[in-house]
Amino acid sequence: MVTALLFSFTIANAQSGKKNTSVDSESGEKCFDANTNIINLGVGLGSGNYYSAYSGRGYSYHSSPAFSFSYEHAIPKKLGPGYLGLGIYLGYQSAYSTYNYYWDKHGYNNNYYYRNNWTNFMVAVRGVYHADALNFEKGELYFGGLAGLRFQNYHYETNNPDPYADNYYVNSGNVFPTFSIFVGGRYYLTKNIGLFAEAGYGISYLTGGLSLKF
Repeated sequence: MVTALLFSFTIANAQSGKKNTSVDSESGEKCFDANTNIINLGVGLGSGNYYSAYSGRGYSYHSSPAFSFSYEHAIPKKLGPGYLGLGIYLGYQSAYSTYNYYWDKHGYNNNYYYRNNWTNFMVAVRGVYHADALNFEKGELYFGGLAGLRFQNYHYETNNPDPYADNYYVNSGNVFPTFSIFVGGRYYLTKNIGLFAEAGYGISYLTGGLSLKF
């Protein structure tokens, strides 16, 4: 998706350059300027190594997509050759690993399960820089940084009544600091609706989705 955005961005710039040679001047229209607010709704791939799960016979592993939401507001005063956007980032992903065990003892057939569940929620602040040279009416390239916290909840349960088995129910939570730098691209299909793609750690390493500008 990042490649497609970059290709579309290059074509759009070449076409707009023929029609308006001042598109990169102070008076040219920009994808991001002092009055811009943006909401990004994303789905990610390549989540962090949050989980410890086995593989093989009897084991199964599933994870949800990595969902993200971010809001960005332009700082009105220009910062160097571009504008700085500040905002918040929210991310969510869940996963579970299950081991199914069959035991036949003294003529009794028993099916047991051991299940691990993880839920990750991330909240962070983001700073994004939009350089004039990479910022045009229909699209842009940008880069920035993120800092925040990742809240992980772990839940374990089993129906095995063996007193030597692991605890029947365990629930715990942890908080981890998170930092990242990222690069991204955005291309607008209409004046207020566009597509974006980013590479860099959030709740996932690659994110793409919908941008809403207002």
